[in-house]
Amino acid sequence: MFRFFQSYDLTSEIEKELNRIQYLAQILVDEYDLYILAKSIIDALENGINIEIVIISTSDKKSMKLVNLCKRLTDLNALIYWHVDKVLFVKEDYFALFDKTFLVCSRKQSEVSDPEKLLRLKNDLFNSLTLSAKKLKLKTGDIDIEFNVDRSIVFANEEVQLSWKIRNAHEIKISPLLGQVASVGKEVIKIEESKKFTIEAINKDFQAKKSLLVRVIEQKEIEFYISVFDPVINEEIPLYSSSINKGTYAVYFDQEVKISWSINMIGKLVETKIGNLPLQGNHTFLAQKDEEFLFTFKTINNTQSKRISFIIFHDEKVSDASQNDSENNRNQNQSVIIQWLEKIINTIKNLIVSLKNGFKNKN
Repeated sequence: MFRFFQSYDLTSEIEKELNRIQYLAQILVDEYDLYILAKSIIDALENGINIEIVIISTSDKKSMKLVNLCKRLTDLNALIYWHVDKVLFVKEDYFALFDKTFLVCSRKQSEVSDPEKLLRLKNDLFNSLTLSAKKLKLKTGDIDIEFNVDRSIVFANEEVQLSWKIRNAHEIKISPLLGQVASVGKEVIKIEESKKFTIEAINKDFQAKKSLLVRVIEQKEIEFYISVFDPVINEEIPLYSSSINKGTYAVYFDQEVKISWSINMIGKLVETKIGNLPLQGNHTFLAQKDEEFLFTFKTINNTQSKRISFIIFHDEKVSDASQNDSENNRNQNQSVIIQWLEKIINTIKNLIVSLKNGFKNKN
């Protein structure tokens, strides 16, 4: 005799029947319902009941909680299948068959009035799902992790590519940012600050981890060094820009000027008039007119520009001005020294007077 029962509280009905049956239970549920039924299923398995379970899901990803539960069930000889079916998952047309004679469904089955016919249909559906679904075989043994990053030292806002290949694991997750991932994959990530990525893989018996550090270094401002050749002393003399107009230099007419640079970053250096330049080098020219150079350094995610101007002097005025400045500095220094000596002398005089007064009062 075949029986059929429909209930909106499917898990409660399954729990009742698991305590009554003698041989076999075939259960079609989702992952959440399996957690609810876990204790009743374990009790039935320990009492010698054969149980087959088809778990309906929307993806192949399995949580570690599910893996641990399935491990316990399969250790008790349950057969578990994983079936990805978004339509059935949304429809929630779940059911359970007990000893091939009693059917419990979560939805009304109004299209079929004959319990035997309905039970045969559900039995055929369950068997077809076990054939098309993946039998859950929990992996054991050592976990093999390949986890790499294409660049481990970058500047802020540059991109790196993480790649991984994991063997013999049920659950794989990468933190931070990515979460659960497939066993093989690649991901491009923009890095704003130094970050450690950790991949964790878990199977039935083991847990393994591997970490990678991506270091973000500060992008330095490009610097240029200016010098002129002095034919009198036969040496290069460094020049410093105006404190008022940064990047502006004063040179004599026909003086040999050198602009030098050394950039220890990956990128491209260009000057508007000179063109492409090496990252370490110099440019020399004769100062015969006012000049202006615009250097641009480009990286993948950043562009820096540096403007350098030269003002040409045709006479010795600038030298005279320099001598006047030196003379003024010397006079100012002498004045400061005199004031300092006068202050010391006055302090000593006051100390002597205080000592004399103290000696008179004592007598």
